[in-house]
Amino acid sequence: LDRTEEPCMVLLSAEECTMYAAVGKNKVIDHGLELLGQSFHLRWSHDHKIVYDTRKNTKPIPQTTPNGSLLLTNLQLNNTGPYQVTIYDNAGKLVLDKTTHLCVLLPVSKPRLTHTCTDASVSLRCDVGNSVDVNVVWSRNRQTLTGSTDKTLTITKAMLKSVDLYVCTVSNKASEEKSDDVNPECAEDSSSTVLLFGMKLWLMVAILAGGGSLLLILFIITLVCVCVCVCGGGGVTITTPVVTQWFKL
Repeated sequence: LDRTEEPCMVLLSAEECTMYAAVGKNKVIDHGLELLGQSFHLRWSHDHKIVYDTRKNTKPIPQTTPNGSLLLTNLQLNNTGPYQVTIYDNAGKLVLDKTTHLCVLLPVSKPRLTHTCTDASVSLRCDVGNSVDVNVVWSRNRQTLTGSTDKTLTITKAMLKSVDLYVCTVSNKASEEKSDDVNPECAEDSSSTVLLFGMKLWLMVAILAGGGSLLLILFIITLVCVCVCVCGGGGVTITTPVVTQWFKL
């Protein structure tokens, strides 16, 4: 549909609209009176053009309810405009003259919810596609998060629980759509993905720390073995000079 043809933008301002409906939906414009079983002259007009009259041959569409309210089906943008109803009694006396301003809007698209993990927080984005002038409401575990109306919601990882399900709901004055439930899990902190020589930083640090400890242990074991061997071959009295000589080598 070409939005340049939207009559709501031409005929009515947002302040003038008293009723809203979405493209493709049905809508009943009620005159507010109880006319069942009574004989009245009923006339409906759209933008000053008669669309239904009980005393004239009018097209079957639009139709009326049994009570005489106007029934509009498969609404399109050009159905926007003022709808006037006039009702006269059998003596020709005016009983009702009422105007309802209907604005037909494009329905909102179903939003797509995605998330991005950082070191300390998670950002959820509600993608509304081509929908414009929409309201956004966030909920966690079916509970509305008050005060959160932006298309992006940021939460700290300290607040994030593994069972939490997030949903964003978008709406305009004629329609509403919800995203699928999303559990924004983060597999690991981004800091853990820093690489050093092709290996994760935390893994490299662990290897280096472990290797240094291993070398120290091997040095101590070697030193003890040398001392034992020297002591076993010549007695305790020659241990000190032999060890000292071994170090000089």
